[in-house]
Amino acid sequence: MASSIIIAIILIITGLLVWKYPGLIAGYNTMTPEQQRNVDIKGLKAFMCRAFCLMGIAVILAAYLFRQFINGIAADLMATILIPLSGTVCILIGAQRYDHNQKKRN
Repeated sequence: MASSIIIAIILIITGLLVWKYPGLIAGYNTMTPEQQRNVDIKGLKAFMCRAFCLMGIAVILAAYLFRQFINGIAADLMATILIPLSGTVCILIGAQRYDHNQKKRN
């Protein structure tokens, strides 16, 4: 359970840091200033903060629930791998709605 709590704390701290310092968002900090003006940064940082904090809470809940059905190490491993991976996919898909830059078409 300790590893799940550590991962959860890291995820929650990451969410709070993204809220305070949106320059930490990968991709946003590499954009040109003109591209950055076309990003809804207030909405994006709020979305990312909520997503990371929810992932942190979900890791703890999943580890607790998995422990009801399987042994401790496997439960922690499943919670600390499945939740962040699925959360990352959701963040990658959900964050696209805040980018209003024109996409290059080939």
